[in-house]
Amino acid sequence: MITRRKLLQAATGFGISSLLLPGWAKPANYPTQPIKVIVPFAAGGGGDLVARVMAQALAEQIGSPTVVENKPGAGGVLGSNVALKSPADGYTLLNMSNSYAIQAAVTKLPFDPIADLQPIIMAARTPNVLMVNVNSPFKSAQDLLAAAKKDPDKYTHGSAGVGSIAHLGMEELSYVMGVKLVHVPYKGSSQAMNDLLGGNVDLVLSSTTFSTPYINSGRVRCLGIAGPVRVATLPNVQTFEEQGILGFNTSDWKAWGAPKGVPPAIVSYLNEELNKVLKTKSIVDRLNQEGTFVVGGSAEHMMDLVQTEIANWKKFVALANIKIE
Repeated sequence: MITRRKLLQAATGFGISSLLLPGWAKPANYPTQPIKVIVPFAAGGGGDLVARVMAQALAEQIGSPTVVENKPGAGGVLGSNVALKSPADGYTLLNMSNSYAIQAAVTKLPFDPIADLQPIIMAARTPNVLMVNVNSPFKSAQDLLAAAKKDPDKYTHGSAGVGSIAHLGMEELSYVMGVKLVHVPYKGSSQAMNDLLGGNVDLVLSSTTFSTPYINSGRVRCLGIAGPVRVATLPNVQTFEEQGILGFNTSDWKAWGAPKGVPPAIVSYLNEELNKVLKTKSIVDRLNQEGTFVVGGSAEHMMDLVQTEIANWKKFVALANIKIE
């Protein structure tokens, strides 16, 4: 069995995974019209950025327009549903993130997240980081661990809401550390961050893309990076593993999928061309500037990770006693 940790280790280098599809041939009469990539969130977020960088590079590479269309709503479910119920002709793709796996764990979806999905490629991974107010007594993850063991249920963590990646990521950290932390849900990441800055909540977990400006400006302190490697945008911040806390690997991955039934020749073609995009130095550098690692690899590799992530989040949904809606 491929474990979540092995998949994450394969996704943390500054290069492309070796898990590529075998040889391919360009499918006849494809593409003959623009390829649409649905992003199930509003423009301007980390997933939107990765989708637009990849779409532009793919369009230039294959000589065919590739456009991004934002369809936000219902935590990403609305756009995912539209994409997965589109014709399986290779002209409608879905830009996925860890929210896809989380929604599969916490919500009764209008589609089957595995049976209705044709994987294309795992594109990128953005680690999460844990932040505290600059006046917090915690200088490291070990400081938090010691304090939380001494005083269970004393320390609070804010998130964008029940079932968000920040919420479940902190449930994972609590489990790994063997401590109890108090969840404070907000209506969005910005509200949680504002209360962290104001000293009204003790901890906030968020992506490096969102967090780096706050950390590097000295407005907050970072206790550690989830996952096995540091990120270029925060070179002096240790990982949790470096601090002796193992098994905390939550990240916001990005992938491209399509409706089930896309012809294998088109899947192979898109996978190969997108792997080429992700090997391009300018793309690697651009994403690294956002604290994001390129991944790449085969469609099968992507599906393995999606299935592993869904199973992982279901475990923490149960531990957090979140009711499926």
